[in-house]
Amino acid sequence: MNTLSYGLLTLLSANSLSGYELTQNIKPLWRAGHSQIYPLLMSMEQQGFISYQLIQQSDKPDKKEYSITEAGLEQLRKWVETPAEPPVLRDELHFKLYSLWLSKPEEAKDLLQKRAEFCKSELERYKILLKANEVLRDERGETRELKATTFGRYLLIQKRVLDMESSIQFCEWALKELEPTESLS
Repeated sequence: MNTLSYGLLTLLSANSLSGYELTQNIKPLWRAGHSQIYPLLMSMEQQGFISYQLIQQSDKPDKKEYSITEAGLEQLRKWVETPAEPPVLRDELHFKLYSLWLSKPEEAKDLLQKRAEFCKSELERYKILLKANEVLRDERGETRELKATTFGRYLLIQKRVLDMESSIQFCEWALKELEPTESLS
């Protein structure tokens, strides 16, 4: 089992999903395509971690709707309790920033402005998701306990909000750094 397999089990622990839905729902969390996901689904089904129900459709090909099994939940539970590996950060922008000296100033600014725009768009999307998954508060403003299956989602969305805010701050700072300094006369 690799990390993507556990990611698929994670999604299935909340809802039964088709392969297409799994592919779409994993995108914000992990880069993976059909060619990676479908063989893992077959393998996890053979191992007894997931099962599927064939859904007949009249206007489209039949689809498989996958569900996590008790064995899959137990496997996921064990994995969740093991320490996470150090994060792998793969961002093309990092190499571009390192080589920014090769760029024209207006192109460098454009690169950072586009990243900031992307992060602002993502930030808005995550804030909408947070609103939809808002934590109920009692009269004193204290957080009530969330359902076990939604608490991790709430934490993850909040982490993405903080990540986007941090990235926007960085882009704004870097754009200021690119401004020519006035020479003292």
